[in-house]
Amino acid sequence: MCGIFGLVARRGASLSQKELRHVFDALFVLSESRGKEAAGLAVATDSAVRVLKRNIRGKAFRRLPELDAMFEQAEVGSCGGYALIGHTRMVTNGDAQDVGNNQPVIRDGLVCIHNGIITNDVSIWRAEPDLRRDHEVDTEVFLALVERGLGVGQSFVGAVQGGMRRVIGANTFAVIDAKRDGVLLATTNGSLYLATDDGADLAVFASERFILERVLDRKPLLGRIHSKTITHVSPGAGVLLSTSDALVRGFRFDQSDRARDLPVASRRVSDAGSRSDVPPPRLPIPNVSRLGELSHGARVDFTPIRGLRRCTACLLPETFPFIRFDEHGVCTVCRRHRSSVKPGKEALLHALGGDSGVGQSCLAPISGGRDSCYGLHLMVNELGLKPVAYTYDWGMVTDLARRNISRMCGALGIEHVLVSADIARKRAFVRKNVAAWLKRPHLGTVPLFMAGDKQFFYYAEKLRRQMRLNTILFSMNPLERTDFKVGFCGIDEGYEKYRHYDLTWLNKLRIAAFYGREYLLNPSYLNASMIDTLSAYGSYYLLPKRYEQIFDYIPWYEREVERTLIDGYDWELATDTKSTWRIGDGTAAFYNYIYLRVAGFTENDTFRSNQIRDGLIDRATALARIEEENQPRVASLGWYFDTIGLNAVQAIQRVNAMPRLY
Repeated sequence: MCGIFGLVARRGASLSQKELRHVFDALFVLSESRGKEAAGLAVATDSAVRVLKRNIRGKAFRRLPELDAMFEQAEVGSCGGYALIGHTRMVTNGDAQDVGNNQPVIRDGLVCIHNGIITNDVSIWRAEPDLRRDHEVDTEVFLALVERGLGVGQSFVGAVQGGMRRVIGANTFAVIDAKRDGVLLATTNGSLYLATDDGADLAVFASERFILERVLDRKPLLGRIHSKTITHVSPGAGVLLSTSDALVRGFRFDQSDRARDLPVASRRVSDAGSRSDVPPPRLPIPNVSRLGELSHGARVDFTPIRGLRRCTACLLPETFPFIRFDEHGVCTVCRRHRSSVKPGKEALLHALGGDSGVGQSCLAPISGGRDSCYGLHLMVNELGLKPVAYTYDWGMVTDLARRNISRMCGALGIEHVLVSADIARKRAFVRKNVAAWLKRPHLGTVPLFMAGDKQFFYYAEKLRRQMRLNTILFSMNPLERTDFKVGFCGIDEGYEKYRHYDLTWLNKLRIAAFYGREYLLNPSYLNASMIDTLSAYGSYYLLPKRYEQIFDYIPWYEREVERTLIDGYDWELATDTKSTWRIGDGTAAFYNYIYLRVAGFTENDTFRSNQIRDGLIDRATALARIEEENQPRVASLGWYFDTIGLNAVQAIQRVNAMPRLY
């Protein structure tokens, strides 16, 4: 999920320090879209492998004075060939304050950069007690496997093949061995692109084709490599880039390595000044260490909630915005509902521009939730499409969701493009908006907590154009519409709408007026997050929605979804709820607690009610499910408030003091 990139020059292929600076300045800036929390570079020449890494973003890293010496080392050592590998990190496993967790990761004579998540690293460590573990980062277990393979006489390629066959998930590596010349690239899911010059003396690689195109289309362009030479390294394959022999040699994980090994080198790995530059934010006492106190404060008395008047057909209670019951106790939402027949996959393929999905490309947004993961499964295995998975990570995507994304993309061999926001900044915005909301809480302004993720529409369309893909195919579930959120803003969404995210123009103006009024009544909202919130409004409501939705065409059945993901992909579940919905969304536990405590219902009530209307579940079963699913998720509340840096107990106390609607 990070950005990896590099350049390999064969013996005799010289580049000036200025040219190297030009290329790597561009690579650090462009790859930063995939991670902004740390950056690093390794330079390997005949004499040494030098590593520099800091927990700062790529744009700042490229200005470090220590880089001058590293690029000079490459230029001076160019007669013997050299390699440079770089990384921009989005932190998943391993705190960035520990330099050892940042990339490039060093293990004895191996230096590695890694894009992705190894989802079975813990089980490998447990199964291999003889392997030494020094750090938290998941990359280290792969290096430990490679190191052991080399120790028993395997070739460099053979050792990497063995390691790649053991790790699970969407993972791409670039590895330097101090005892051999060159760089070895390997990918399970194809998130890797490579370009070489005509004479195969120079090679440059990156996580995305677009990144390489931008670098190679700029002048001076290295003078030799052009964007037309870019090739895709396919899933389950790798490339060996030598600095002294034939530059490029491809291999696959499922084929034994019979080629001769790389020439032996005798180099040491040295540090060029790695350290932690950015101190961690000062947080209150961790909420996860106070879960007992938090659990006590977040208790909900379900007795009055059970006493709410509910629709006799579905589950919606009397506190639902704009709800009215007829003489039979049936609510307005049920009376408006019109069941629709799903037109099927043939109709979807026709809408996508063909009668067959084979070879058709599309961008497939994936959040790590059950709908987008199952949708990706359908695109590959039922529709025959060629999707590229896309995630917008704004800091509230949980590690569980990230691991499930890695599982899906790795198993399906799907390229995954991650757009990472400035996560520390986004989380600061969430903190400011939650703190402001707690001063004057209102159910209508709860969606401000989630404003930071709405730019995913903007980046989806931008990526589609950059990658020249045919369309965007979302996996939004119509059963999960939550129109009550704008209902608490005073807007009645009682109409049939084609798009999952949509409002009439009049209601767009009304919601803007509502938030404008709330901002005036609560000046604490007038903070640094305002521009980001306005951008979110524009992305959510104003950008044209040019996409298709897979579940508008293909039926969605909960048991089939869960069975497919859990049994087929070892999909990970949350520990604090039996539900499989919203478990990858870090904000859901808090906002659903607010709705439950104040209005007596949550998103679960609306989802189960939609299932009832479509005949997918009976009312008695749904009623039993929501009481179980609506239990406060204490562990998730602790994670959320630790992540944004607020006191969870005080926030829950403020919510508990709000007047209830029942």
